[in-house]
Amino acid sequence: MTSESIYQIIDSNRGVSGIIIVFIYIFLALLFGYLISNYISKLYMDEEDKTWLYPISGRVTNFFEKLLGEDKNKKMKFKDYFLNLLIFNAAAGVIAFIAIYFQRFFPFYDDNKMGLSLTFNTVVSFLTNTDLEHFSNPLKLSIFSWTFSIMGLMFLSAATGFAASMAFVRGIRNDDGFIGNFYHDFLVSLFYLIFPLSILGAVIFILAGVPETLRAYIDVYPLFSSGPEKLPLGPIATFIAIKYVGTNGGGIYGANAAYPLGNPNWFTNIVSYILFIIIPTGSIMALGRVFIKRFANMLVYVLFTIFAITSLMTYLSEFIGIPEISALGSYSGNMIGKEVYLGLAPTVMFQVGSVFTSTGAASGSIISYTPVGILGLLINLVLNDPLGGVGTGVINIFTYVIFTVFISSLMVGKLPEIMSIRIGSREMKYSTIALLSHPLIVLIPLGVTLLIPGVMETFLNGHASNITNLLYEFASAASNNGSEAGGFLTDSNYFNYLDGIIMLLGRYLILGIQLLLAQQFAFKKPKSEYTRATIDIGSPAFGFMLFAVIIMIGLLSYLPVFALGPLYSWARAFGI
Repeated sequence: MTSESIYQIIDSNRGVSGIIIVFIYIFLALLFGYLISNYISKLYMDEEDKTWLYPISGRVTNFFEKLLGEDKNKKMKFKDYFLNLLIFNAAAGVIAFIAIYFQRFFPFYDDNKMGLSLTFNTVVSFLTNTDLEHFSNPLKLSIFSWTFSIMGLMFLSAATGFAASMAFVRGIRNDDGFIGNFYHDFLVSLFYLIFPLSILGAVIFILAGVPETLRAYIDVYPLFSSGPEKLPLGPIATFIAIKYVGTNGGGIYGANAAYPLGNPNWFTNIVSYILFIIIPTGSIMALGRVFIKRFANMLVYVLFTIFAITSLMTYLSEFIGIPEISALGSYSGNMIGKEVYLGLAPTVMFQVGSVFTSTGAASGSIISYTPVGILGLLINLVLNDPLGGVGTGVINIFTYVIFTVFISSLMVGKLPEIMSIRIGSREMKYSTIALLSHPLIVLIPLGVTLLIPGVMETFLNGHASNITNLLYEFASAASNNGSEAGGFLTDSNYFNYLDGIIMLLGRYLILGIQLLLAQQFAFKKPKSEYTRATIDIGSPAFGFMLFAVIIMIGLLSYLPVFALGPLYSWARAFGI
């Protein structure tokens, strides 16, 4: 056997083992999502008193409701619900802004400084569950700012998202014209779901060796250094627990999950992945108990088909690697910007899962991915994170479903109904606006930015890479994902304020339209059970149609930009 054939066998075995790891990660998402789906379904059906956490969480929830002067039986319509959501979030954002901008007046201050535009961007980023960070030095924020402001916003944004999904499901499930009480939904989301999982995650991370301390840093003495270096510390285990459970993704360290103190081994990598994908997956599966089991199964098939395609697309591209390096006899794949102790396939699956949900955490350098590898990540971003974040995935996929039901019904001459509720012109209008808002929020700033020479001078790479990096930046901000490719100066007044506006629109504009859509359904009473005159939303045919609609609306809007960015870079790399 020649040395060349030996290399080919090794190469093939590595490729097969990597593909097996890809499907193991997908299986873990489905397994743990299924395990929590029954619990989440009880929250969606307002049956939290039937959960095993009710004796503890129920008392805590009742205490805070009395403290706020709120009654869970005081139901709200869209206007009151969304207005209270905005006011509550805005108040938290203002408090966090003051605490960060004036952090020198608060405890644990250690010469931490952050400018006005960066403070605005940071607060908006964590308030909207985006966690896009335009700074890499953790010492820009004090321990107090990290724990009180940033961590507080991480809990708030996650609970807000799940509360909104409870209101959306309630709007379709009930016909009394109300979508619930925001404060009750928020507290239920926080104390029945997010907080318990975060505590469990923090304990696991501490046992796995992740630091947990109130010390801002320690002095270390590298072997080849003239003096000590500051090694940032803090309540890392607690922080990364809510970072993943709340699908936040922002990290204390600039390298995020690629930093060994935050993700020390393969075990913590898997635990992190499970924590950020369990609630979004479980929420989709919970719809089978709330509505129709076949409908939820169809959604899982469609969403995880997209997950499998983009995962294999990204992994195989990274495994094949860069042609110039492969020509030299390298068979390790594209390991540039990836941690050897994690490996290629686990790093890729963590990253794809992070953009398939709205987590946005990074286990490697995204800018170092191959063009097709970045395209695999971008597909999930421009689809507005198909599985979504804590709660938001349910709302997003329902928006696609409503649009698909209407289109499919027109094509075959049937009544446009979902859950025996007629879809009218208003529902169609709101779903269309919600679906088209995302590409508009991304593409308009992209086109404007490309026309500003002063901004484009800060880019490090060629023209095609500039378009790819900008598209990634704005798509990540609009989908409230927060992962970042970089490649240019992000910490500038222009990008700090522009990304902040994009994040606000991507979060609250689209969420407001979707809750208004739920309100329209809440006014309608179910007409009848499924008949041949309506579309069967649990059938494979409808699943195929839904998949086609997601691809057409999501990807075709960005096809010209893909052609000028990652596809052009790929063609040039392979000499096409």
